[in-house]
Amino acid sequence: MEHAALPSTWVSYRDAVRLFCRGVTFPTAGRIALVVGTWLSLMNQGGPILHGHPPWVKLLLNYLTPFTVASLGFLAARRRRNVERLAALLADDDVSTD
Repeated sequence: MEHAALPSTWVSYRDAVRLFCRGVTFPTAGRIALVVGTWLSLMNQGGPILHGHPPWVKLLLNYLTPFTVASLGFLAARRRRNVERLAALLADDDVSTD
């Protein structure tokens, strides 16, 4: 079974949610959440974790927050109008340096 290629940019928020739900942001956001979430957990919740009383909700938020922020950044960079604006700026820069 072949999967259709996902578009590299999105126009509507529905497209962005679809990309998110299909896991497009997971490889990038997952790595960031793992590093940042672990750091936040050790720095802010290290004592309770070592004493055997991990605050599960706070730990979950330590990983969920950077995952969400990284996913939003990933999607914002791929919004079609942002990509087109960047392409136009780069094209203008190429013309002005010639």
